[in-house]
Amino acid sequence: MFVNQPKYALGLLLALLAPVALAGFDEAAAAFAAADYAKAREELKPLLEKHDPRAEYAMGVLYENGFGVARDPQQAVVWYSKAAEQGNSDAQFNLGAMNEHGLGIPVNYVEAARLYRPAAEAGDIDALSNLGVLYENGQGVKQDKVLAMALYNVSVAYADGRKTQAAQNRQNLANKIPLADLQKSQTLTEQLLKPDNLKPALAAYLQQAEAASQP
Repeated sequence: MFVNQPKYALGLLLALLAPVALAGFDEAAAAFAAADYAKAREELKPLLEKHDPRAEYAMGVLYENGFGVARDPQQAVVWYSKAAEQGNSDAQFNLGAMNEHGLGIPVNYVEAARLYRPAAEAGDIDALSNLGVLYENGQGVKQDKVLAMALYNVSVAYADGRKTQAAQNRQNLANKIPLADLQKSQTLTEQLLKPDNLKPALAAYLQQAEAASQP
């Protein structure tokens, strides 16, 4: 099964920084654009002192890639963790992926699923796809291919026509599961895609599934 890797590309970081220039990221964004990572780190320092989660995520990107620092996955984990704890969905996704793939830390599917879920609930298309992979394979969670298909569907819908891994994951799974399960996943997808209903609908589905599994 194909899965998405962490979002540590420089382009993504710049996309993250640029829209929030007024919050003090303009100089850091300009430094990243010029590949002046030492200056970028200097510009991020006052934000890090304020525990700004976007700056913490940015530091994780630096250490994950070795941008201006020695590549250090363990340090990336430290910074991503700080940002993830404050609800930064990009950091949650990257840290989830590091747990899923054992990048700088041991493989931990349970932790990967825990981190992917809030990012998925926030509408992160990669987190939705990767969480679907865990449910499809029963890694760190109880296997549920109906939910996996629904998560792929939502990821594809949110991608708005862009080619994504979720589309391939969805096609592969569609060829393996019964028609009845496809219909169930479509019903669930419709619930998840209702405005402001992704998080509550997912919680309700999981609660019902847990109740149904009890003796």
